[in-house]
This record gives sequence, structure tokens and C-alpha cells, in this order.
Amino acid sequence: MGQREADDISFGTVEPPPCHQPLEVIERDNRWIIREYYPTEDAIEEQIRTFGTHEDRMDAMRQARTTMERRQYPCLVRWDTHNSVGGLYWNPSFETLIVEYSDLLREWVVVPKDDHFVFQTAGSTSTAFQLGKLVLERFDFKTVEFYTRDGTLETKRDHRFLRNEIAQSGVRFNRGPLPESVEHPAPGSETTAVDGTDDDGEPSTPEDSSMTAISSIAPVVPDITRLQTIDTEGILHQYETPWEGDTAQIWVLDPEFDDHRTALHAFGTAIDDWTDLASHSGVVPIHERDADPSAWVIYDATGTPLSTCREELSMEERLWILTQLADVLQEAQRRSIYRTTLAPSRVIISRAESTRDRSYIDTRLDRSGSARSISARIASPGIERRVRDRLGQRTGSRYMAPEQLQNEAASTTPVYRLGAVTYWLLTGCEPFHDQQAYTNALAAGEITPPQELADLPSGVGDCIQQAMQPDPNDRFRTAKQFAERLVERFHRS
Repeated sequence: MGQREADDISFGTVEPPPCHQPLEVIERDNRWIIREYYPTEDAIEEQIRTFGTHEDRMDAMRQARTTMERRQYPCLVRWDTHNSVGGLYWNPSFETLIVEYSDLLREWVVVPKDDHFVFQTAGSTSTAFQLGKLVLERFDFKTVEFYTRDGTLETKRDHRFLRNEIAQSGVRFNRGPLPESVEHPAPGSETTAVDGTDDDGEPSTPEDSSMTAISSIAPVVPDITRLQTIDTEGILHQYETPWEGDTAQIWVLDPEFDDHRTALHAFGTAIDDWTDLASHSGVVPIHERDADPSAWVIYDATGTPLSTCREELSMEERLWILTQLADVLQEAQRRSIYRTTLAPSRVIISRAESTRDRSYIDTRLDRSGSARSISARIASPGIERRVRDRLGQRTGSRYMAPEQLQNEAASTTPVYRLGAVTYWLLTGCEPFHDQQAYTNALAAGEITPPQELADLPSGVGDCIQQAMQPDPNDRFRTAKQFAERLVERFHRS
């Protein structure tokens, strides 16, 4: 099949999203390969596209997720064995497809959620529903939701991967054998896939894009010779660069706000709090910072985001991570720093022998001592949200506390956010994952009990829910108290 075509679906004049295959990360010859996924060898008409090969699975996953989002691949399949899928990850742009009635067009439309592109229109409900299912499968959206004419959700349909539960424990998934030429891509395919052309079809190289970024940021941040752009769409521009043998990331305030006193003050205050907390080993250190000619900060980014490596962690390691985070948040509470913006993407994980106090975890929980090799650190605590909030550009998060909906923070706000991260880390589901308009459920505390989503020891779910109470006064008083109670419940089991 090669790259799939969507010509058999009628589209308007606006270009649709790319119709890519899913990506997969799979082990071959003790190395992890990132490549396009194909269900059977009958579906392959040309050499499979390969995007990278790594010795370490974490490194492969990190590149795969970046490739998925930047090249607009719909989803990523991570294999544990040749017939066992360990994880499914969706590009946010391909999360939800909607079939609804448009009063403007006076027709039924098939559209991505939060996007204006119309895949298809139909004059009848039944035709629209069939088209919705077709687009779901053809473009590999995670879910399609079908709404009635008055806007009520009637039903939804999940992607075939989810319907077949291919990532569930014990489920065997055999997509069929692939030919030898596909299992071992021909030399040069990786380079061609990654560096052959840019999005406009013109030849490009990593050096070209890097030099473009350097030319724009060099006047702002000194001594930068290599640079990779991560995100320059928002108020804060983010880059990555080598730094003294490791990796560093850079936040730069959008140059449009160089003279904006409110934005500069919010940025500076957030960096001041970060600097105060950076003396703690659980906070990533700041290398350099300045406010002239623009506001910027360079910080250590060595490690892997927690959001990409949950499946690789044992339960003992997860508990150890949570206790380390609790230790940081306890210090933040002591310093009256309540806007830490804790979330899985803001926790950096690395493996190294730790000499930290393990008083939270009874040694019987981790007899091998393996959890001590996990180090968890919080990166850029609160900087993005503070700047956005001060500029009136508030954004939601399933990990935020209810009071943050009103741009407020309480002394127990960090406890709530730790509870939300714990909810995800122990269940695999984000808080309010089953709610579209999650802010209403968040404010009311209407969350699915974690014990209904995962097999947890008695009392663990209640402990998490207490940390996530909508009333700040009903939560644990400190992050340490919550962590101690959580581990105690595991110990009793």
C-alpha cells in the first residue's frame, strides 16, 4: 500500500490532514526501530519508511513521539514482543472526530474536534454516520463521536486498536508476517525518510533548520552553536541544545512581549521561584537566565519525560517517584510557592544511584533497592501558566486544581496536582479522561474513582480522591502527608 491515499473520499478545496500509517516502535536484533506500521505483508507495495534506530527503548520512544507529532502521524504502537503490544499513544490532533449537524451549512459534517477542516458533508444522519466511521478508520482517529441534531452525544466508536484491546495485558496481537526486506530496511532508508525533503518538498538537512533557529535566537542567548526548535507557536518559545556534554532546554519569551511589563514581570517572578526551589535535588537546575534583550532561561533537560515512560516503571519505582515529587512540593509549600504546574510532561526521569532519604518507603516494598536508581525532577515549574494567566490567556489542564480555574491558588493546590499525577501514574488514565467538558466535572469533583480503573490495594483510591477534593480545605495538608498515607496503604496490602 505504501503511503495511503484518500482519493476515494470526496473532500472540499481545503487540504485534509496527511493520511499516514500509524508509527510503531519494535525490537529487531536487540535494537529498537521506529517505522511505519502495516497490518500485513499484503498491504505493502514498497519499502517501509524507517525513522530511526536506537539501543535504548526510552530513546526510541522519545524520538517516535516527536516524529508522530511533527510529521502528523496519527498514533504510535509500542511492541513488547512480536505479538504483544505494550502501549498505544495518539497524536492530540487525531484524538477525536465529530459527526454533528452544522446550522451554518445546514448539513451534517464530519470534522476533527477543535478544528475547522470539514472531511465530509451529508444530507442525512445515516450517511453522515457511515462517513464518520470511514474517516475514523482511514485516518486512524482514536474516537469518533456522533451527536444528535440538538448537540447531544448519542454514541461513539473507537479505533479498531482500542476495540480489539490490543494493549491490554494478556492480549495477543498478531498482525501477520512481514517480508524480510521490511524487517531489515535497506541501507539508506532511514536517512531518506528523515532528511530527504521538508514539508514543502524541497531538499533539507538538519543543519539547515538548526542554523535557521540559531540565527533567530543567537542575539538573545549567547554561546549557542547547535539548536533544535521544539515549539515557537506560543507565548514562550522552546528550544533544545547540547550543554556541557548533556542536553539543555531554553525558554524564551516571545519577542513581541519584550516591552510588555506584565509578561516580563510574570516571567521573572516564575524564574525567581524556580531559582529558589532549584537548590532542591528534585528540581532541574537553571544554567543561565537573563532579561536583556529578551527574557530567557536555560535549564538542564537530561532525562526522559515521565509522560513517555510510565509503562517501563515498576510499581515500586512509581511509588518512589511520587515520594520524590512529594518532597519537592513539600518544600514548595514551605516557601509558599503553590503554582508549580505539576504534570507528567513536567517530570524528568533518569536512572542513577540515589542517596536520598527513603523514609517514605518501607524496605519491604522494594527489597532489591531497584527503585533507588530512579531520579525524578520537576522542570520549569509554573512558568508557562503564570505568564499566560497574567496575560489573560488561560488554558485548561486535567491536572489543574479547581481553584486554578479562577486563577487562584491555595496552600494545598500542590497536593491536588500531586494527587492528579498519582491518579494517572497508577491507573494509566488522565483525571476526567471520560469528560469532554472536563472543567465542570473538575470544579464539582466528579471523577471516576481510581479503583474502578486499576487493581489497587484497599484504601489507595480513597487516598487519591482525598488529595483531589475540590475544596482545598478537605485535602491532605501537605504533600508529604499524602505520600506517606499512600505508601502506607500499599504496605498494608
